[in-house]
Amino acid sequence: MNAPPIKPPQKLDIGCGRQKVTGSVGLDCVPETDADIVCDLTKTPWPVAADSFDEIFANNVVEHLPNMPALMTEIHRVARPGALLHICTPHFASLSSWEDPTHINHFSLDSFDYFCGSTRHVAHYTRCRFELVSKKLHFGGHPLSLLGRLIHTLSPREYEKYWAFMFRPSTLEIHLRVVKAGAKTSPP
Repeated sequence: MNAPPIKPPQKLDIGCGRQKVTGSVGLDCVPETDADIVCDLTKTPWPVAADSFDEIFANNVVEHLPNMPALMTEIHRVARPGALLHICTPHFASLSSWEDPTHINHFSLDSFDYFCGSTRHVAHYTRCRFELVSKKLHFGGHPLSLLGRLIHTLSPREYEKYWAFMFRPSTLEIHLRVVKAGAKTSPP
């Protein structure tokens, strides 16, 4: 008996710009990009079928979109159960977060916990759930960033509350897994 062919994971790159993830379907509001589908990301539903993607990338786009609960709900809709969501965005203390006038959101290390169960944060913004896989704060190469890294390692919360604007980080890297009620998932 022959096994069915293995289908490669389906990938979506939200706000792909001109650096679309290789092998992904690109979604962007600007026609002069690598987008396969041009649409307004603030208007849902996107022209993408539900439960279509195993992996979703949001590189430097979430800071531009006004309604995070709506965005996370739409990502949840187009993702398959167990899909991985990769988010990269400037940290709120990074100059990159503030110098671009089109940035309307500024994120901390715990901002996406609001969409995950079993965290200290409220979870009533959307019924869609995600599971935290990992989160990481990146620092630049300046020698003072070594102090920021050290303080962050000792206490991420204290670092963000008291030290982030002194020893500035650069970006946040967040990885979430889509949780859909009643769906059996296995990590991709």
